[in-house]
Amino acid sequence: MNQGKGLELFWLLMGRMALIIGLFMLIPFLTAILRQEIEAWLFLAPAATAIISGLGMERLGADHSRQLTTRESAMFMVLVWVLLGALGAMPYIISGLFPSVTAAIFETIASLTTTGLSCLFFDRTALPPALLLWHSIMSWLGGLSFVIMLATVMPQISGCFGLSLSVRQSIFFSPVWNRMSKSVRQGASVYAILTLLAAGLFWLAGLTPFEALTRAMMTLSSSGGVSIYTFLNENNVLLELAGMAAMLFSSISLLLCWKAWNRKNWWLLLKDTEFRAFMVILLAFGAMLSLYLYLMGVYDLAASCRYGFFQALSFLSTNGYASAPFWQWPDFTRYLLFILVFIGGCMGSAAGGLKVMRILVLWRMAWAELKRTLHPHMVIAVKVDGLLVPAKILGRILTFLFLYMAIFVIFSLLLSLTGIDMMQAMGLAAGCLTSTGSTAALFGVGTLAYFPDWAKLLCCLLMILGRIEIFSFLVLLDVSHHIMIKRW
Repeated sequence: MNQGKGLELFWLLMGRMALIIGLFMLIPFLTAILRQEIEAWLFLAPAATAIISGLGMERLGADHSRQLTTRESAMFMVLVWVLLGALGAMPYIISGLFPSVTAAIFETIASLTTTGLSCLFFDRTALPPALLLWHSIMSWLGGLSFVIMLATVMPQISGCFGLSLSVRQSIFFSPVWNRMSKSVRQGASVYAILTLLAAGLFWLAGLTPFEALTRAMMTLSSSGGVSIYTFLNENNVLLELAGMAAMLFSSISLLLCWKAWNRKNWWLLLKDTEFRAFMVILLAFGAMLSLYLYLMGVYDLAASCRYGFFQALSFLSTNGYASAPFWQWPDFTRYLLFILVFIGGCMGSAAGGLKVMRILVLWRMAWAELKRTLHPHMVIAVKVDGLLVPAKILGRILTFLFLYMAIFVIFSLLLSLTGIDMMQAMGLAAGCLTSTGSTAALFGVGTLAYFPDWAKLLCCLLMILGRIEIFSFLVLLDVSHHIMIKRW
């Protein structure tokens, strides 16, 4: 019997994600019990709900001996965030500490999409330890979810995502479940190892083991932590260096890391064109920030370099940590940081933004067009790592760029209806779309506590759109349109 009615792999993937979030809910539950905290009971019913619903959905997907379809991919990419958001918000809602259900859902989506924004009237660090731990876990799971999507459904929707442009990677996409699950295990293993490595660096920098692990989980997911002011408040150079290393880990392609690990050749990282371009962008923007801060007399030369390069990496990796009050910096430096979030990290990382590979290809397309103008009869091809980029991929990248910027402009206009000025609306829209919540702080938006519920829900939609790479949402709309036409 075909229990899933043609959506077996969709239900299987949804069930696995529900099981994962349900099992991870047991961590703050057990931790709170060991600490004798009353908040332990907040996680028991949600964990049971997630596990039972996960098992039910897995049963619907029991017969999955076929290839993943585009319809299933699009449905999973969009609806998994609804599922995770509903399950993840349950402890928040039950606690009664959040002003509304909308606020609880916003905090959950902001955490899962690794955006880091808040709509609370108080600092998030004032929440009970169990809920703070759950926030960190959800952020880490959000990055893990992205890894799972990378190896399963995203290439089915968007060939320009990166697998097509990284043909030398050891992990290749296959729409068959057995091969997908293998890729998921490989990507998740790299993600977990890098998290532990970052935790070790934070521990060596002076944090307790528990603090080091939670900080590493937040950083590897590119979430930016429970509070963006963490590094600012601590004012510790060693901790900032550990944070910079962790943010660099969060920006590297997990597929490339697996390839380097599998071949026992870490020089592959330095040979990768995208990674080299990422480092060039980081050094260029870091140098500009540092030089301008020094010339304007904001800091001395050492402090300018310290804060300039940290903030450059913080925004480029879409973490958004603050080691200095960047919202008080001169306008030029804030605009540079604003640009960085749109670039983002490498393809296949948990970082947000357009991704360096797309920027690199667009640059080479522009250069190729310039050469064609000067030499009309010359045959010029766009290549990456010596490999030809197909015209189909070039078209998808241009389409993606148009849709990305169109959504940014539309949502900026909609958010300006709340009464904030246009730069604040653009900062908030960019923060949601690139999963860098601190971008809003660049222009004076620290919290969304006073925003109306419709604006919070609008931000939730924008955060999800930024994570699903837009194509998935459009494919789902198209599929839904065709289904409606058939039924009517």
